[in-house]
Amino acid sequence: MKILLVGGGGREHAIADALSRENTTIDLVAAPGNPGIGQLARTAPVNVTDLDALCALAEAEQVKLVVVGPEAPLAEGLVDMLRMRGIPAFGPTAGAATVETSKADTKAMMLKAGIPTALAETFRDAKSAKTAVLTRYGAPVVIKASGLAAGKGVIVCHTKAAAFDAIDRMLDEKVFGDAGAECLVEAFMTGEELSLFAISDGYDVLPMIAAQDHKRLLDGDEGPNTGGMGAYAPVTLSTPALIDDVTERILLPTLHAMRKRGTPFTGLLYAGLMLTEEGAKVVEFNCRFGDPETQAILPLLTSSLLEPLLAVSRGARIGGMTPLQWRSDAAVTTVVAARGYPDAPRADDVIELPSFSDDIRVYHAGTARASNGALVTSGGRVFAVTAIASTFADAQQRSRDAAARIEFEGAQYRCDIGWREAARNATRDAGTT
Repeated sequence: MKILLVGGGGREHAIADALSRENTTIDLVAAPGNPGIGQLARTAPVNVTDLDALCALAEAEQVKLVVVGPEAPLAEGLVDMLRMRGIPAFGPTAGAATVETSKADTKAMMLKAGIPTALAETFRDAKSAKTAVLTRYGAPVVIKASGLAAGKGVIVCHTKAAAFDAIDRMLDEKVFGDAGAECLVEAFMTGEELSLFAISDGYDVLPMIAAQDHKRLLDGDEGPNTGGMGAYAPVTLSTPALIDDVTERILLPTLHAMRKRGTPFTGLLYAGLMLTEEGAKVVEFNCRFGDPETQAILPLLTSSLLEPLLAVSRGARIGGMTPLQWRSDAAVTTVVAARGYPDAPRADDVIELPSFSDDIRVYHAGTARASNGALVTSGGRVFAVTAIASTFADAQQRSRDAAARIEFEGAQYRCDIGWREAARNATRDAGTT
């Protein structure tokens, strides 16, 4: 079977790795891919936002499935265009992708449908947004860009002054461009965050195991917000009962609300959750596999990934499918980022990449080949280094050690991915002695 994978980051490398390990007869084409994906697939130099060229490539290659990784082509309507040509594609339509691309519309939908989430209001002018902070929300408060901001458009403000600054930067200084043309002032929620992926046919879901992402650049959740500096799975807080509860109170009602508004969601629904004292609440939805959570989750999958992707892309129902199956191991992913990330990542630094055993997966996220053939940095997040082990502690140590072995000038990574899980385990172990 020939499959076109759209994208060229760590998420797409993890998807390519999972599909290739599942079925070695798959003929995988990636656009544009990257040097790591190139070891598993033929790559085509087509930009993910060149929708006409992507459709032409899918037709020329006569692919049986297109898997769309990034949010940008989904938002622009790539799945719509492919389906018009009769090409099965896994991912939501442009209308359904607004679950991620318009936080304002999605928040309004959730509040109307009674889906658990924080109260919020949407603004286009700074004065009104600041008035809301002063009179109704106080601090701490969350300021969000409504549109796509590469995972960096959410600012947790612990003082009113910080909130005013965030509002000014979004609405007046346009630091997020059109993505920040409108912003949300949202009530602050306390608790731990979880990322829960679910394959959806528009009616039913196949939930995956939950992961926990780490957005801040530095150890101890310090420093600026990023697209994600690492993740781990599974999370002990995510029990089967919690997954069932989230499915019944959040995922299925969201699918119902999206059908009701005429934008049924098929593809991968990503629920960013906050585990509050009142139960799980939605922080945000994404319309695709998350990065770097995908790199921690997919290596633990033992059942077929291809089967549900194909079913959804062909318009079939998945309600009767066997639940996804998982290894009993732990996976920890440490992101190795370029110098200057996240504000001004530097490119073209030469990379020394050693060999690793099979329990270490090194996913290329921002790499390229120089004219002399050398492997060089080409993006903010350069690698996602996933270690798989029988215990969380071993996976954490191996991931950190493997990340340290990758060398390029200015490389930066966190040494504490999974620190909350480590603290829980230490508390549990202390209680048993």
